[in-house]
Amino acid sequence: MNLVKLRDLRQNDRAAVMLMLTDPDVMRFLGPRRALSKDEAEDWFESTLDKPSRFVIADSASDEFIGFCGVKEIDGILDFGYFIRSEFWGNGIAAKACALAVEKLAPEIDLDAVHVFIAEDNKASKRVAEKLGWPAVRTTTKAGERGRYYRITM
Repeated sequence: MNLVKLRDLRQNDRAAVMLMLTDPDVMRFLGPRRALSKDEAEDWFESTLDKPSRFVIADSASDEFIGFCGVKEIDGILDFGYFIRSEFWGNGIAAKACALAVEKLAPEIDLDAVHVFIAEDNKASKRVAEKLGWPAVRTTTKAGERGRYYRITM
């Protein structure tokens, strides 16, 4: 039984997305490495609604918005990532959502071309990569942050 599903972003997800983007714990390893202001979060939501990239993670039963997962092109590079509302952490949702996203994306893109960077301090995401069997392929510094690139495997 799946506890989560992937779907497109909807207008009625706005309040939950805004709370997530303004949560400093969620945003610690994402984008600017800080919580977004209300205006920044609003702009981000509108932009993502107009031009979707990553999938929405939603509860299978209730359809409640949980987070995002998948691939987004950043500066010409396919970047795989996920972020979920902090109240859902520690329930295996990230690993399940990542597995679903990889399964959905595999026929459409070359997974070997996708970058998965996880900061050294992001212990939870490192555990997700390990749980999925994704090997660390190299240690590096990205935007001044030490971490590892991982290879997506199915």
